Amino acid sequence: MKGARRERADSIGAVPPGAILRMILGALGATVVFGLAAEAVQAAIEYGRLGADPIFYGWNAPRGGGRPVIAIPGFLGSDGYLGTLRGWLGRIGYRPLESGLRRNTGFNAASLDEIERRAVEASRASEEPVALIGHSLGGVYARAIARRRPELVGDVIALGSPLGLDAGPIPASVRFTAIYTRGDRIVRYPCALAPGPGARNVEAGGSHVGMAFNADVYRAIASALAAIHPSSSA
Repeated sequence: MKGARRERADSIGAVPPGAILRMILGALGATVVFGLAAEAVQAAIEYGRLGADPIFYGWNAPRGGGRPVIAIPGFLGSDGYLGTLRGWLGRIGYRPLESGLRRNTGFNAASLDEIERRAVEASRASEEPVALIGHSLGGVYARAIARRRPELVGDVIALGSPLGLDAGPIPASVRFTAIYTRGDRIVRYPCALAPGPGARNVEAGGSHVGMAFNADVYRAIASALAAIHPSSSA
């Protein structure tokens, strides 16, 4: 227990409040446009709770075996706010990678090409398919990459993504999991549900922004990456 407390102090507990605020503001993205300050408050609460949850330290999480995972930010966000998620993925045995987007300015060909290039490099280096985790609009990018290059992608996990923007099917070889929350103020239920018989929809609590820092979401991600899919509900 003493070691666990020390590990906790060295992670979330050691992050200065100003750095936490900057990270939350970086994750707000589109919510700033809508003026939803409540998102920032709730996301900060979820971030604090994450540090007290055993899943954050990888306890009882399936191990990744070094598999590459690319995390893709949401609209108006950058890779920076997904650093907590990437750090956690590293702790449970994956090789987390940035998307390369300085700013997700919307769905466009240039950004799609950049993420695809990252996926190609990661897949070739590891000699295995990559996993793509996309928060909000990042999930739309992840699904589009899987459609374009299914040989590169083993899993797509969308977190609160507006999946109706890109509703075409992806090959059955790619496992597709949509994680959603009924409390989402931006991509309102049921807009984040994935259609199709092969897709899995998993409900988690929390807010739209907070999905990047939510312990229940992290559990769902760990299960999805390990192909241990809990019973889903829509």
